[in-house]
Amino acid sequence: MKPGIRGHKIVGSTYLKGLCVVALCLWTGVVVAQELVGPKADTHVGPLRIGIALPFHAKSKKANPLTDAMLDYYLGIKLGFSELEAEGFQANVSVWDTEPTDSLPLNKLALAAIVKSDNFKDQQILIGPVYEENFKSIAQHSELVWKTTPSAWISPMSYVKPGMSKDKGPYPNMNFFINDTLRYKSVAKNIVGMFPKHRICIVIDADKNSKVKGGMYKLVMQKLTTKLVTIHVLKNGVLTPALPKRDSLVMASCIPDATVRVALEKLLEKRQQSWLVADLGWFEDKRYYSGLNDPLCIYPTVNFTDFHDQATLDFSRKFFSTYGFEPSRFGFIGYDQGKFLGYSSMAFGPGFLSALPDATYEGLINSIHFKTGGTAPFNDGIRFIIIYEDTPHLFTAE
Repeated sequence: MKPGIRGHKIVGSTYLKGLCVVALCLWTGVVVAQELVGPKADTHVGPLRIGIALPFHAKSKKANPLTDAMLDYYLGIKLGFSELEAEGFQANVSVWDTEPTDSLPLNKLALAAIVKSDNFKDQQILIGPVYEENFKSIAQHSELVWKTTPSAWISPMSYVKPGMSKDKGPYPNMNFFINDTLRYKSVAKNIVGMFPKHRICIVIDADKNSKVKGGMYKLVMQKLTTKLVTIHVLKNGVLTPALPKRDSLVMASCIPDATVRVALEKLLEKRQQSWLVADLGWFEDKRYYSGLNDPLCIYPTVNFTDFHDQATLDFSRKFFSTYGFEPSRFGFIGYDQGKFLGYSSMAFGPGFLSALPDATYEGLINSIHFKTGGTAPFNDGIRFIIIYEDTPHLFTAE
C-alpha cells in the first residue's frame, strides 16, 4: 500500500499560491534497469532522504516576491519527483523555511532550529538554501553535527563559492547556476562543440572588459580545437584584421552592445554556413530582437522555454491542472532539477557526483551539464537560441 502525503502546510502567509507541505510522499516502485556504469544505491536502505531548505517567507506580514518564486520552484521539483515514481524513484522529502519572517533576528533563530533537527542532520541530498550567507550560517553552525553528511549539497538558484562544512567537505558541492566568468567559458566551450570544423573569429572592441573576455574565449577554444582561432577588433563598423575570405565561419561576439549585430551580420550575408554567436547578454536585451527575422545570429542564454516543444506545453498544462495556476520560470527550473536529480540518483545513488557521465541533460528550460573535477562540480550548460520571424527557437547544430 502506498502511503499518502505526510506533513502540513507552511503557515502564516496570505501570499502562498498553493499548499506547501513539510513532507512529500514516500514513493515506492521498482527501479528501472540502467545501462550506465557506476555506484548504485543499495536497494535495501529504503527511499532517498532529500531535504529542501528555501526562503519561503511563510510568516511574513508583507508580500514578498520570493514567496511565489520559491513555492513555484518547490512545486516544480515536487511534480518532477512524482512523475519519476512510475520509473522506480523512491524518496522521502522534507522541507524547511530558512527565512519564515521579515525579521532578521527571527530568521537567525529559524536557521538555528533547523540545524538542531535530527531530520535535517540525516539528509543524503540537500537542496538549498539560496543565499551564500545562509549556507555559511547553516554549514558552520556549532550545533550542526551530521548524522549523514549529504552526498550532494546543492545551491539551486545562485552561484555560491564553496566553503567548508564543519571540516567535512565543501558546501555547496553542486551549483546549478554559475558566475559570469564560468558562464562565458561555457559559451566558448560550446561554440567549439557546435562548430568543430568551422574557422572561429572572436570579435571585440576597445573596451577593457571586451578584451579580457575575448582573451578568455581564445584560451578556452584553443584548448579544444586544432582549427585557427583569431581575435578581431571592431571599430566604426570595420574589423581589424579583416575576416578571412572563406565560408564556414563563426564570429563570436564579446561586445555587450547588441546594436553591433547588424554590422556584423552584413559581413556574413554572402558566406555559406556562417554564423554570428551573440554576446551572452544580447538575448536578455529585448530591444534588439523584437520584430526580427534573424537566422544568422545564435543567442546564448541560461533559461529559455521553447513553447514549440510539446513536452513544455504538456508540463504547463499538468502544472496548471495540479496546482491551479500557470508555472513561472521557477516552476520549470524546479522541474528540470528534480528530474535530473531523480534520474542521477536512480542510476548512481546519492553519491552520483563522482559517476556522472560527460553528457548534457536537456530539460524544459535548462541544459544541465555538470563540469566535474575539483571539489565542487558546477552546471555549465547553456541554451542556444535562434530567432525566426520574432519567434525564438532552440538552436540545434547540424
